[in-house]
Amino acid sequence: MLADILLLLALVYSLKIIIFGIATFNAHYPSNPLFRPTVTIIVAARNEEKNIRRCMESIIRLSYPKELLEVVFVDDRSEDRTGDIVGEYSSHISHIKLLVAIPGTGHLRGKTNAVTQGIEASRGDILLFTDADCCVPVHWVEETIKYYTDPSIGIVAGFTVLQARRWFEAIQTLDWFVLFSVAAATVRLRYPVTAVGNNLSVRRQAYDEVGGYRRIAFSVTEDYALFHAITRGTKHRAVFPLDINALVESEPCENWRVLYQQKKRWFTGGKGMDIKSLLVFSIPYALNVMLLAGLFFAPWRSVLLAATLKFSVDLFLAASSIITFKQWPLLRYFPLFELYYILYVLIFPIIVLFGNTIVWKERTFRNSTGTGTNTEPSA
Repeated sequence: MLADILLLLALVYSLKIIIFGIATFNAHYPSNPLFRPTVTIIVAARNEEKNIRRCMESIIRLSYPKELLEVVFVDDRSEDRTGDIVGEYSSHISHIKLLVAIPGTGHLRGKTNAVTQGIEASRGDILLFTDADCCVPVHWVEETIKYYTDPSIGIVAGFTVLQARRWFEAIQTLDWFVLFSVAAATVRLRYPVTAVGNNLSVRRQAYDEVGGYRRIAFSVTEDYALFHAITRGTKHRAVFPLDINALVESEPCENWRVLYQQKKRWFTGGKGMDIKSLLVFSIPYALNVMLLAGLFFAPWRSVLLAATLKFSVDLFLAASSIITFKQWPLLRYFPLFELYYILYVLIFPIIVLFGNTIVWKERTFRNSTGTGTNTEPSA
């Protein structure tokens, strides 16, 4: 009986992932490379002195016309030299502005508060977001905004690659490729699930229609909250193109503790997902549970077959990113990633179920089903 359920789940999961993989490979959309609106890039940074120069240098090299571009860096009350470093650039580059975030009120806390202040101090018709530990490609702006020529498009998400110097970073990169592929596939299949804020953009009109972050309930994953506010609460659509020209590069988590905090924050922020999103993530969870149970209570041939099916379709899903972004060295780490993937998908829902306290950027947040409080210091 257990073997039958395991194989059935493996078949259902494989069919779902094959559909997602095909959708990701076909995540291409009409665009107009001549579209030239005003654009604001917003970067909220807290304690990023070791990364901020690299981010700044990549933004300075952007090819988009400077008269149509402004860059707003928001120093989110850093305790290091982040603000000073940004100030060195903003003092002599006219289209770069430095803001120092003031403490938020109500549900405007942490990064959400900083991003809100950056948006409200900006003028661009299109808002682009990235993180201080990211490096953007030289044509990032035009390769992103070209999808906004259709006025129904309210949000454009993009892929991110991590710098993989060793196996620990490689499994994180593969994890991001799988996550982004699922996100791109669900957008392509017209039931959008999520997007990630280190390569994200929104039409200001769509942002204003939902009332901005001042009207969106607090979440420790503010990018997820904004994405769903726009895709659920307006007539604007999202696109998530598989586009190497808009690929952003980010730093991986440096150790297991930081990776744990990141994963817990993501899982906690996803507590308020709708039923369609729950179905996307509940099937792999159920399969992983059955694989674990099968090790003890099912014939080894059934477990091996189910695991082989899962491995094969997961590789197919990741292949869209590996091929498009020419990340062939990652293939050697895929078996290790698969073990890591199974374990954290099993563990983190349980961790989040019994605890919703998040530590991120030296601040503590509590989040529950899309709402939350913050215990960050007032100064």
